[in-house]
Amino acid sequence: MARNRAVITKAVEDYKNRVIIPIMEARLKSWCSQILDASILARQRNPKAHNFTGNLLNSIVVCLYKNREPVMAWFASDRVPEAIVPKMKKRQRKRVFFSRDYDGQESAYLPTVETNGGWGRDDAQNFFETYVPKGNNLFDVVIAYPVEYADWVEAQRATTGILNAYQYVERTGVRFMRLK
Repeated sequence: MARNRAVITKAVEDYKNRVIIPIMEARLKSWCSQILDASILARQRNPKAHNFTGNLLNSIVVCLYKNREPVMAWFASDRVPEAIVPKMKKRQRKRVFFSRDYDGQESAYLPTVETNGGWGRDDAQNFFETYVPKGNNLFDVVIAYPVEYADWVEAQRATTGILNAYQYVERTGVRFMRLK
């Protein structure tokens, strides 16, 4: 009896590793791509949003991890025009003027959050490579807006699109993974 149980357990485990997990991973990869598209659109379609440099938009990343290890990432910087200049630094303490900003408008902005002066796409890449999901899940999907000022923009203006991205995930997850 114990021998039969061991054979059945091994067969189920083999089937899970050979069939179920690869199918699940393929579905997750497709879903992550669509989550990124929804995240980009949520930022772009917000009528109150304004992109001065394009770094916030370019920093959006959707990451897939398996057993807490990075599998693949989808970067907004691969799907939107690149940022026009590096992130503004607060220590400049002066208004930055744009004759033509990322949104194609004449504008000015006084930086309020200190940054490293780098690029949003680099922040996204660094996030994917260094983040380790908490918990003990087989798969983790993570949406990140890793520029230093993303939290400030969301708290002050509610225009990053992150809440809409979360709503998209909640609305589509069960259907996408075919759990229903």
